[in-house]
Amino acid sequence: MAVRDAFTADEWRVVAAAPFLVGMYLVSVSPSGPIGVVTEMLTAEKAVTLEASRPDGLPIVQEIEADLIAGVLTRDLGRINGRAGTQERVLVELGRALALVEAQAPAMDSAFRAWLYREGERLARVGPEADGRRRAVSDDEAAALGILADMLGVPR
Repeated sequence: MAVRDAFTADEWRVVAAAPFLVGMYLVSVSPSGPIGVVTEMLTAEKAVTLEASRPDGLPIVQEIEADLIAGVLTRDLGRINGRAGTQERVLVELGRALALVEAQAPAMDSAFRAWLYREGERLARVGPEADGRRRAVSDDEAAALGILADMLGVPR
């Protein structure tokens, strides 16, 4: 049985948005201009693709990727503007996705949460500094990662 079969179509759209919600949340706490936003959101998309392409990748992520490719799902979750309202909305939607996975696909829950956190950590480090070094995680991003860790129930 496919993981997505545990959900209605509307629930699956909520669950499948989770990786992009993590990206939106991190982008919203430390917006870095239009190019930075695009780079970070492309990194979120790439994380899905990379996990899905691994032979031992999470089945839930593989199914999200398959539905994105088929056009059943979309990556477009709305505008990112760095306002607290955006951050709250994103966290509420992420909470809905997590609750659905926990209730209807419990075998995937802890691995999916851990993967989402790893994705968040990777997103926080996206983009080189002007001198070519890897970008340091800002205080705002570190705080956001702490909030994500608590929400996802993973160690920091």
